[in-house]
Amino acid sequence: MARSIVFFLFSLFALSANAQYYSTLPKGVRLILNRNIQSDVKSSYNRTQSETPYAYKIEANVETLSKIDNKEVQEALELFKPYPEAYEKLSLGTHTLDAKAEVNVNVYGFGYGITDRMTAYIGMPIYDAKVRIKYGRPSDSSNKEVAEVLQKQYGDDWAQTLGNITEALVNVDEHMLQSALVNTLGYDELGTWEGQGLGDTEFGLMYNFVKKEKWGLMATFGGVAPTGYVDDPDLIQDIGFGDGQWDAFAEFGGGYTLSPTFGINAWARYTHQFASEKTLRTPFSRSIPLGDTKAKFREKLGNNWLLSFSSDIFLNDWLKFQPEYIYSYTEKAKYDSDNKLANALLAEGSDSYFHNFKLSMQLSSVNLFLKQKFMLPAQLNISHQTMLEGRNTPKVDLTEIEVRMFF
Repeated sequence: MARSIVFFLFSLFALSANAQYYSTLPKGVRLILNRNIQSDVKSSYNRTQSETPYAYKIEANVETLSKIDNKEVQEALELFKPYPEAYEKLSLGTHTLDAKAEVNVNVYGFGYGITDRMTAYIGMPIYDAKVRIKYGRPSDSSNKEVAEVLQKQYGDDWAQTLGNITEALVNVDEHMLQSALVNTLGYDELGTWEGQGLGDTEFGLMYNFVKKEKWGLMATFGGVAPTGYVDDPDLIQDIGFGDGQWDAFAEFGGGYTLSPTFGINAWARYTHQFASEKTLRTPFSRSIPLGDTKAKFREKLGNNWLLSFSSDIFLNDWLKFQPEYIYSYTEKAKYDSDNKLANALLAEGSDSYFHNFKLSMQLSSVNLFLKQKFMLPAQLNISHQTMLEGRNTPKVDLTEIEVRMFF
C-alpha cells in the first residue's frame, strides 16, 4: 500500500484573476496558498478494474507454497508428494491484512509574477497519515482434511504417521502470522502506523505565450524534488510521502471564453520519472508480495500522463463553479538487479490509470478588489474529487479547501 497511495495535486497554481487556465500573475504580484486535502483510503481497483478492499491477501495453498524459495518449506512439501490426493489439498489457509488509511495533507505554496506573462512557483505538501491494519482469516488450513485423506485412502505406515502429525497441527492465526513476519521474514511488528512530514516538493515556471481577448495558451515546465519520506521495506503498513526520485514535467493547455458567464479549459501534463537506487524486498511470488530478503534495485517508475477538461461557470463577479474531468495513466515501472525474477515480480501490475470527476466552487474577491469594491484580493476554493474507475490504483476520493492571498 505504501507505494500505491499517491496524491496528484492537480493544477496547483491556477492563478488568474478571472480564473482562465492560461492567466498568470501580474508582474511583481505575489501569491501565498494553503490547500488542505483530506482522504480516507479503504479500497483499490485491481487489474480487472474491479473495486476490492485494500488489503494483502495470502492464499497459502500448495500452488503458492511450492513457489516459495525456502529450503524448509520445500522439504516439508516433499513429504506429501508420494500421496498426490493429499498433496493437492495442502493449504495453510487464506489470510488477509485489511488496511484503512486516513491522510491529511496541507500544501503550502508561493508564486511570484516575474513578468505579466511569466510566473514562478513552489509548492510543499505536509502529510499527516494514520494507517490501521486488521487481520482476517477467510479460510482455515486444510490439515484435518489432508490427515483424513492420508489415514483413509493410503494404507502404509508412513501415511498414517504423516496423517497423525498433520492432524495435530494447529491453525495459523494472527499471533503465528505476526511471529512469522517478525522472526522469520524480518519485518517490523504489524499495528497502527502514524507519520507526519514533508512530501515531495514541486516547483515550476508558467509562461502565458498567447493571450487574446477570448482565448489563450500557456506552457508550464518544472520538476519534483524527492524531499518526502519514502516507505520503509521493513514496514508493511507505512505510507510513503514521496517516491524517492526526481521528476521533470511539461504541461500545455489553454482556455476559451464563450460568454461572460461560461468558459472551457483543457490541459495535458507529461511527467518523466528518473531512475533511482532503492533497497526493496524481493517478493516470494505474484501471490505473496512479501519476502524474507532485501536487495538493491535500480527502480524506474513509470512516466505519467495527466489530461484535464473543465468548464468555468460564473454566476457573478465573486462566485464560480467548475466541473472537471481528469484522466491519469502511468506506464509500467522497470527494475534492474541481478535477480531477474524479482525484477519481473516488482514490475508486474505497476502500470495504472484512473478516471476522476472533480467539482469545485470558488469564492473570489479579486474582481471586486480591481473594481475597488473590496479591500483585499483573495480566493476561497472548495472542491470534492471522486474516482469513477481505475486499474491497479487505490480508490482515492479527495475533499479540498484552499485559501489564496494576493499581495
